[in-house]
Amino acid sequence: MRNTSLFTVGVVTVVLGFVSSGAFASEDIGHHEYPHQHLALFAGGGSEQDKNGHKENGIALGLKYAIRFSEKWGVGAGVEHLSGSGTHRSWVTAIPLIFHPNENWRLFSGPGFESNEIKDKYLMRVGVAYEISLHQRWSASPEFLVDFIEGGATTYVLGIAVGYGF
Repeated sequence: MRNTSLFTVGVVTVVLGFVSSGAFASEDIGHHEYPHQHLALFAGGGSEQDKNGHKENGIALGLKYAIRFSEKWGVGAGVEHLSGSGTHRSWVTAIPLIFHPNENWRLFSGPGFESNEIKDKYLMRVGVAYEISLHQRWSASPEFLVDFIEGGATTYVLGIAVGYGF
């Protein structure tokens, strides 16, 4: 089993434990108006720069899921496929902790990994999003993401997530 697989199992275990303990901590959670879960499609453009200054631009397409277990806190999981302008192709998976300072803004940070044909690398993702209500439970969220990747590379992604809350 590769180190990335062990890392993934560990992160998923910690997150599931965190979510299950937080999700049932408040008895009045059902009285809030915010959706407890959210599923979204993500599309964006980004740029990755390695420690040697080599830069590659590309697109990111992905799927995101979040569960909000209190008014201010939630946890998410996301997977994105990054297609570069050259031969660089990779999958990014991240499990961020999400902070909601108010009903529109979302700040998040968490571990993940980038997997490509050459090597799997750990990363730390940080980001900010602004959620715009479209119709009933539908929303659109412009997002700015930064991935700090093992080995010194950094990826910047700007995109939009369109999702449904339930």
